[in-house]
Amino acid sequence: MPEGEDGGVAETHYFDRSLTSKKRPFPSDEKYCSYFDAQRNGKVAVVGEKTPVYMHLPSAMNRIARALPSVKIIVVLRNPVERAWSHWKYWKRDPRNFLDILGELKGSSKRSRQDVLRRGFYDEHLERIYSLFDKARVHVMIAERVWSDPVTHYNKLFEFLGVAKLAENPNIVGRRPQVRNRSSGGGKLAPEARAAVQEAYAPHNERLYDVLGYRVLEWEKNNGSTCRDKETHNKAVQNAQKKKQEGGEAEGKAQASVSIPPPSQNS
Repeated sequence: MPEGEDGGVAETHYFDRSLTSKKRPFPSDEKYCSYFDAQRNGKVAVVGEKTPVYMHLPSAMNRIARALPSVKIIVVLRNPVERAWSHWKYWKRDPRNFLDILGELKGSSKRSRQDVLRRGFYDEHLERIYSLFDKARVHVMIAERVWSDPVTHYNKLFEFLGVAKLAENPNIVGRRPQVRNRSSGGGKLAPEARAAVQEAYAPHNERLYDVLGYRVLEWEKNNGSTCRDKETHNKAVQNAQKKKQEGGEAEGKAQASVSIPPPSQNS
């Protein structure tokens, strides 16, 4: 990844540059290619870059497939509920209540780069990637498993990349404390909101498990109340809306339910 002694940047945003700020570190093809030449410098066997937003942007993945058809793709998936909550906290300028973002899904097919929930529709994103790249060139990692057993999962990654395995050294690999502390800050996700968001992700997770060929039990265990049936889901949403109204953010005691659309083929 382009981050190290050569002064690399964490995210290049090269393949989504037309959708983001023009003030990017690699505005031209020449500068982007020269960056990897500088990384190599005769010292490393593999070079690459990481820009998480690529995965859920069809235009970015299409560009990568056209420009680098033989590239190897690494996909890291985190519990979508926790990912959405962390994402929402990161964008603190968003004035909405976290549960209110469910309303965005009702009757809308709009895809926004900052759409908190849709980024966690991993089934759609992974199916798109598999439609563009041979599965042998795609390596999927479950974040929670990497955090719990980093040596094993990094070595699987290194085998995929064709480089030497890592000697077991807890001082080298593992979940960085600053990452854990940052993601856990800003309060906990309320049970009502967790239940509602989990319900939104449930059909997508089931489809993802079919695509992966295995279930991610860590997500199911950590999600607490799964809220599988619609009645329970609607009750959770109504309770959250009621609490919001009673707090003075809205007048009256009207309750609202949220309708979640079925998984779509495109995102």
